[in-house]
Amino acid sequence: MKKLNNKISITAAALLCVLCVAVGGCAATIVQNIQAELRPDFTIVIDGTEQTFKNVNGEVVDPILYNGSTYLPIRAIGEIMGKEVTWYEDQKRVELSDKKTTVTDADNIVTGTSPTAKPAPQNNQNTQQNADITLDKAKEIALQKAGLNAADVKFTEAKKDFDDGREVYDIEFRMGRTEYSAEVLASDGTIVSWEVDND
Repeated sequence: MKKLNNKISITAAALLCVLCVAVGGCAATIVQNIQAELRPDFTIVIDGTEQTFKNVNGEVVDPILYNGSTYLPIRAIGEIMGKEVTWYEDQKRVELSDKKTTVTDADNIVTGTSPTAKPAPQNNQNTQQNADITLDKAKEIALQKAGLNAADVKFTEAKKDFDDGREVYDIEFRMGRTEYSAEVLASDGTIVSWEVDND
């Protein structure tokens, strides 16, 4: 079978997330069973990097094709955008935000209608998965290594990636003519690669 490359931008990915959430909200009272195709042969490339989508347990989740549209897991899209995913059970609502929040396969489950409601307890396996640091924390770690403040630099790259089977954050920023590059382990914030380049 010929491999199909679906190239989408972060903006397109965000639009897809919004569309999925909007459709879910509009059809909240009309739940239907559908037939769709699971497409492990689709390759999703975002900003030149091939993406592998995973659920909260670290299992690979493939794109789905339905009525000519490709659907991607909102949790994985949220991680690529540096957002946390929250699932509001009572409202059947998904929210992407900079705060730590969830879905059944997300970071926390809020059972009330208020964003400040206490998250439902999760099992130990999910708690371990949720121990990963956030993109903002990875940026903070890289800035501390450089001895700089966020206000003093311009970030040129900040994304989650995979390196040698490990989830890492690729962080790059500039201050004047100096460029800093860091690779930070998502699991515990350890800097595994550090470069400083003076133009």
